[in-house]
This record gives sequence, C-alpha cells and structure tokens, in this order.
Amino acid sequence: MTEIILIDNVLDFNVIPQDLLQNKDVTFFSLSLEVHNRLQSDKIVHQIADDLLTKEERLQLFDKSLGFLSWQSRIPSDDLKFEGVNLLQIFDTHEFHSYLMPNLVKLLIIKRIIEKEKPTKIICTSSLSNIVQSITKESNIETEFFQNNVERKLLWDTITIKYNLGPIPVSFNLSKNNYLKIKKFVESILGFFSSFWMDHNSLKKKSIIVLEFNSEYFSTFLQAMKNYDGNVILVNRRRSAVWSRTATNIVRNSGCKVLNFDNILNKDEKRKLRLLVEEYSKKIEKFWENTGFFNDVFQIENCSFWNIIKEIIMKKYSEKLSEFILLIWNAKNLFQNFDIRCIVSLNEIGETEKAFLEFNGGKVPTILLEHGFIEPVDDTKRFHKLGYVDFRDKIAVWGNKNKEYLINEYNIDPDRIIVTGSPRHDIYFNSRTEKKQSKEIIVLLAPNPITEFSGLASTNLELKFEKTVKEIISTLKNFENVKIIVKLHQIQIKHNQEINSIIKNIDESIPVYSSVSVIETINNADVVIVISSESFGTSTMLMESMILGKPTMNIILDDDIPQYQHVKDKAVLTISNNDNMEKNFKKILFDANFRKELTKNADAFMEKFMSYRGNASEKFASILKSF
Repeated sequence: MTEIILIDNVLDFNVIPQDLLQNKDVTFFSLSLEVHNRLQSDKIVHQIADDLLTKEERLQLFDKSLGFLSWQSRIPSDDLKFEGVNLLQIFDTHEFHSYLMPNLVKLLIIKRIIEKEKPTKIICTSSLSNIVQSITKESNIETEFFQNNVERKLLWDTITIKYNLGPIPVSFNLSKNNYLKIKKFVESILGFFSSFWMDHNSLKKKSIIVLEFNSEYFSTFLQAMKNYDGNVILVNRRRSAVWSRTATNIVRNSGCKVLNFDNILNKDEKRKLRLLVEEYSKKIEKFWENTGFFNDVFQIENCSFWNIIKEIIMKKYSEKLSEFILLIWNAKNLFQNFDIRCIVSLNEIGETEKAFLEFNGGKVPTILLEHGFIEPVDDTKRFHKLGYVDFRDKIAVWGNKNKEYLINEYNIDPDRIIVTGSPRHDIYFNSRTEKKQSKEIIVLLAPNPITEFSGLASTNLELKFEKTVKEIISTLKNFENVKIIVKLHQIQIKHNQEINSIIKNIDESIPVYSSVSVIETINNADVVIVISSESFGTSTMLMESMILGKPTMNIILDDDIPQYQHVKDKAVLTISNNDNMEKNFKKILFDANFRKELTKNADAFMEKFMSYRGNASEKFASILKSF
C-alpha cells in the first residue's frame, strides 16, 4: 500500500494528525516554500512537488491558459448581455488569469505525482480536495481530507493603501468594498471644494475619455491637454483621479473633468439600476447550473477543472455584477450626453476598460497607450500577447522599433500604430541630474517579485531568489563606503511582503521603500541593481534608470538570458545569478571607464528605442486634439 500526503499550506499542520505527520512509511510532498521550510525544520523527509513539472510543461500550460480567458465567447445565449455587452466578459482578465494559473499548475503537479507514485491513498486538506477529486474520480484511489478553512482570494479582493508620513512609510489593507466607500467619501469632499466633477454644463461638448490614468504619473500629459477645446473626462474606478493632494492639484490645474460614478445618475436611474442587478442576478444564478457546458470548457489533459475554480468564480461574479452594470450604465450615459471623440486607455483587459470599450463597440476611435517597458524577442513573445497585440483599434507605441515589430511579427496595419514616445516618462527625461560626488556609494536594489502570471513560480525559484538577495547584500557589504537601499515594486502581491522580510532578516538597518518617488530614489543612487525573477520580464526600472543616467545592472535568475537589444547594446550590465557577483559589482561600482561606457551605451539605446524623449505628452496631446 502506497500512501502520499500533499501539504499545501502551513496551516495544514494544524489539522493533519500528528501520527500521520510522523509516519515514515508515507511519502510527503510540499507544495509551497513555507511548507518545505516547515518540513525541513521538523526533519520530515519530503519531495518538492514543483520539481515534477518541467519549465517546458509550464510554458505550454501558459499558452493553453490564454485560451480559457475568452471562455465567455462560447456562450450560446445572449441572456447575460446588458446594453449589448456580455456581462461575463467584463471580469478583469489579469485578475482571472492570476487566479487560474496557480490552480492549473497545482492540478498538473498533483496529476504528475499520482502518475509517478501510483498511490493507493492520498491524504491532504480540504484546500486540495477538489483538485484531487477531479483527477481521481474514475480511479480506485482512496482519499482522506482534513478540513482547513483557508480563505481563497483574488488579486484585487484586498487593496493596499500606501502613503508616506514624512520619511515614514505607512501602509494598510482594505477590502475592495470598504475602499470604494472611502474613495466615494473622499472624492465627494474634494469635489465640493473644487470644480472638477463632470456636470451637465458641458453637455454635448466634444470630449476625450481617459480610462484609469494615474494623475500623478501623467501630469505632463494632462497639462498638455489643458487648452483642448472640449472635455477631458477622467474615468477612474480603481484608483481615484484625486487620490492625493498632488493628484488633486494636477486635475484642478489641467482643467480635466472627473466622472463621479454616483452623482451622474439621477434617482430614477439608481432605482432602475437596483432592479437590473436583481434581474441579472437571477439570470446568472440560472446560468451556473449548466455543469456540462463548464466541464467541457474548463478542461485540460482530459481532466475538467471546473469544480476546482467554480466556487470562487461564481462568488466573485455575484459580487461584481452590480459594478459591471454600473460601469456600462455610466458608459451609456456619457455616450448619450457628450460628443465622445476618442477613448484612451493603458490596457484593454481591466474592468473599467472593458466596460467602456465593449459598449463603444467600435463607434468612436480608441487608442491603447503603451505604458510598460516591452522589448519583444522570440524567447518572450508568448508573454506579450495578453494586452499588447490583441488591441481593438489603434495603439500608441514608444518608438519605431516596437512599431516595426508589430508590423513584421503580427502583420498589423501600420495605420493602426502611432509612434508617440512615452508621455509618462517626459518628467524622467527632464529630471536627470548629476549626483554630487561622495565617498559613499549608494546602491539602489530593485527586486522584481515572483508572480503567478507565467506559471513559472516555484519553491526552487523562491529559494534561488532568497539566496541571490543574500549573496548580493553580503557581497556589497564587504565593500567599504557602500550603502544599500531597496525599492520594492508597487505591485500588490504576497512575494513583495516576503522580499521585505528577507531583507530585514539580513539587515534591519537597510531602508526598504515602496511608495516613494521613483525619480528621487534613482537620482539619489549611484548604481541601480535590478533582480529579474522571471527572464521574460523587462522591468520598467531598467529603462527609468537608463533615462536618468545611472549605471544599471540586471541580475536574471536564469542561465538563459534573452537577447534583448539593450543586452546586445551593453546598455545594461546583464548577468545570471550564477555569474561572479563580486567581479561584476567591482566593475559597476568602481571602474569609472566602465561606468561611463555603460551610461553612454544606455543613452544611445534610449535614443533608438524611444521617440519624442521629453516631449511625448505634447505629441500625444496634438494627436488627441485632432479628433
């Protein structure tokens, strides 16, 4: 008899009986780094389950996962359409994908374990019961599940609020519902003292809709639109357009109008909205009963995974339904009452973006503005399909290189591609300063967290990440007059918190920043070191450091370094985590000629890579004003 125990979460140790945990005749598999560390600490022999899924299998799984993101298109009925928009389609694609990928990875890992071990009995907690049952339902394998009430959440269920009180960073978490309530309250107070609300005095004026722009990041662009002879309407449901004093001043001074989601509707419309939510809630409840449909749609390697995801998916659609209807209703209101000339967005996969773009249905031009450092190469092109290639109308790219790539690789009509530069980075080009010479060398360490996006996240990758961080800090601390500061990525994921803990455990005195100004932080540094946990990721921090004239190093946690142009041009010192760190640190810290050459190469790369450096806002604004 072969028994295996699958442990997914450290809380599992509280519910799996001790006699089982001490049974040496059972084979243990750890499915997370925390569990691996606990089993090691308890001296329990085990296998790391992640090892049973190869990198190639993970990449193939990622490719297949993209097909599940448009599952709504297979629905034969139009019952769940509102104002011509499929309500099921509005769900944030990135949020759905971030929930789907780890579940698919776990499903295939457990499937591989069963295929390899051929167990007669599987023991685990309820958090894995649906996965195990989906694989073993037609087998004679015995199962035993222990109840573990681990709450499963989606990416944006909790919103992290970050501010700085002077030099002290402050952060706290809010549920999405509480966040929206506070957002509504704060905006109502600010709106009372300012004149930025969209109102009926502007009816029928020509208008540009700008979706989910961070006002602080795009201050130069918004200012460039100030003399537009129409409305610039900011539609911000996720982050308020007036989320800070600086953002409020930017909106007020630029003359933009902010869409107030609650005040724009009259009492009769709000009553109708409630009735619509009740009506569509009943329809969607009925829709979930189509078990056969879902089992056919959500299937991989002849194994349905609908039972694995259905509980959270049904719950989240139920919670989001009123929000989806509200978004579409507001889109309808704007289109009915204003002369909409163009819609601008930073992505086409978020809920606000989908609602407005789907309602628009191609009636007015839309522009997707490139906003991240994307340098596509053959090794990484699979990861750029989501939101970069499948755009609806037009795309505004940073330079001719990306335009040529879209034309040559995807046969996209050149007339659909506009070269504008990056309005967000105008302020970077205009903020480059020469740092005063000092005996102390400040090294900015910018670690990119491991995400669930690609399916490459694993226990061994996390162990490699931690080992690399320790080696970097240990090596740098051996040099005299070197100070380390850390800037975490703004992305709201668990691994960011773990990175903070890793660094504080190494040296409590190392400053770790999250919400501070990126420009100030880079300008105050002498050297920038980026850790790329995923080789396909070209961190925007790399580009921003190049713009600001800082010698930059990129440490990739992979032996295979993609041949990006910035690597070929030696604009960034790019190494693997297995390379000699001390040798490379000496070059970038103390070799004046090497540093000078690196900066020169970076300037030359940016000149080729990005157009309209420093005046992209004026360029983009001139295009929008022509609509």
